[in-house]
Amino acid sequence: MHWIKYCLLLLVLTACQQNSTIDSTTRFLFTEEKKARIDSLFQSAIEQKKIPGAVALIAEAEQIRHHKAWGNSNIENGQRQDTSDLFRIASMTKPITAVAAMMLFEEGKFQLDDPLSKHIPAFANPQILDKIDLEDSTFTAHPAQSEITIQQLFTHSSGIGYGFQDEQLMAVFEKAGITEGFEERDILLKDNVERIARMPLLHEPGEQFTYGLNSDILGYLVELWSHMPLDSFFQQRIFSPLGMQDTHFYLPEQKAPRLTSVYMSSDTGIVPTDYPLIHYPTRGAKRYLSGGADLSCTAHDYYLFSKMLLQGGILNGKRILTPKTIELMTRSHLESGEEDMGLGFGIMSSKSATTTRARSLGSYSWGGFFATTFWIDPEEELIAILLLQVYPFENWKIMEEFEKLIYEIE
Repeated sequence: MHWIKYCLLLLVLTACQQNSTIDSTTRFLFTEEKKARIDSLFQSAIEQKKIPGAVALIAEAEQIRHHKAWGNSNIENGQRQDTSDLFRIASMTKPITAVAAMMLFEEGKFQLDDPLSKHIPAFANPQILDKIDLEDSTFTAHPAQSEITIQQLFTHSSGIGYGFQDEQLMAVFEKAGITEGFEERDILLKDNVERIARMPLLHEPGEQFTYGLNSDILGYLVELWSHMPLDSFFQQRIFSPLGMQDTHFYLPEQKAPRLTSVYMSSDTGIVPTDYPLIHYPTRGAKRYLSGGADLSCTAHDYYLFSKMLLQGGILNGKRILTPKTIELMTRSHLESGEEDMGLGFGIMSSKSATTTRARSLGSYSWGGFFATTFWIDPEEELIAILLLQVYPFENWKIMEEFEKLIYEIE
């Protein structure tokens, strides 16, 4: 009996090897059945009134395997979601800003261990927060032991925070006139960065991960190093070469109807979000260029950006970064809990991997405020992008289920 079991096992292994030899690009088996299960995930979430609509794109081995839209982009007028729709990608702007900065790193404009004050003197002599006075939003602080480095901006370990995560800090920021993006007022990036420089840090530079306005500062550094406005640098050096025709800080008037509306789940179903800062892509002064929050784009445009990264910094013959720089950006530079931090990306490490995560070790990713996410899995040559427009986003486990379905073995 043992030899029979051995022969059967040998036959199975041989068949698997033959199958992988025949077509090594089908290891994820994106069959119609798997696509149907992914479709069912989103259709069910829409029917259960968890989300209004969605667009997803899955690519593997340099081929788009599934690119589809479900539900509505605007419930009030019955507009169906389309794969060409635009989404506020919010913090998914950050990896693009990181790439822009590293393009200038390759040109010798800075070193990662440079003090930030070398390039923006206002950041010299940083202070560490002691206490905030709740009555008037003033604060006390003491001198930091070291200065912020450029690398700490990439890894969010500078000690610079986000006010939206802390009510007291937000009061201090508002008193100082600091914006965190999604901006309709007439505020310039340069002025905002100078105001941030006057704020206390939440901890010693390099001490730990603290999500904050670091990418806005990186965006301003791109302007200083390149002598170009951030939107112009993005357009000329990244978007145009990659063919990203639908990625903008502020939408041209003719593209505004393609912008997906933002909703939230309620007891009565899906309703417009009560979050007020959603109009910046189409109205207001249109002057603030947030390297951390303000781009809008399509799933396909973000796929082009991701494909360039997966291919070692090149797409369609246009070189954006070198493979060595991509490797530098996508390795761990800081252990930060759920994921390690690379230079502008979260990194799946052995310490951050859990049973709920299907992607391979070394995968890198980021997400956005309005429930957008992407990841790149170099080991499997896979790109996954999921775009929603929901805030607040309930813990529906939709993103986790999406990931599991992609890697599911038939």
